[in-house]
Amino acid sequence: MQLTFDADVEEFRAEFAAFLDAHPLDAAETGERPQSSSDIPDWARRWQRLLFDNGWLLPGNPPEFGGRNATLLQQYVYLEELSRRRIYQSFNPQGVGIIAASLLSFGTPEQKQRWAVPILRAEITASLGMSEPGAGSDLASLKTRAVLSCDSAGDHFVVNGQKVWTSGAHHADVLLTFVRTDPDAPKH
Repeated sequence: MQLTFDADVEEFRAEFAAFLDAHPLDAAETGERPQSSSDIPDWARRWQRLLFDNGWLLPGNPPEFGGRNATLLQQYVYLEELSRRRIYQSFNPQGVGIIAASLLSFGTPEQKQRWAVPILRAEITASLGMSEPGAGSDLASLKTRAVLSCDSAGDHFVVNGQKVWTSGAHHADVLLTFVRTDPDAPKH
């Protein structure tokens, strides 16, 4: 099936294609894709930062968060162009697509600047801590607890529990972990 788009969408595609043409990835550097157990290579961090700084990391985002307020159709042709060229957007998809996106949707302005922007600019790497022994990814069954503690260090949570199968945790700088704060709350 061949889709056709309005002129503004095709102009957006052409602008992104011109950006990609102006910033070719070095095949010698990027030819070997890292394994999941590998650290994120420096070239991939530089690439993600370049996309962010030019509004091409997540084009649907506002400019201050790596985008250009693109429409859904513009975002579609953006992804189509990346796919056509076999170019990765990010080697930290959990960090960019889940953690930073959640912070941008639900975080405070301070949290967005402190955590989301550094994740989006590949200054830090983030991972998800969901799965637990005996429960897998069944979040209703999680047992890891977080208890609010108020002491001389200030208000903070003390976390007790265990997580397993945390993709990318071995090279993550931060972990978004799912915990139970109220043991009496309904599980769903």
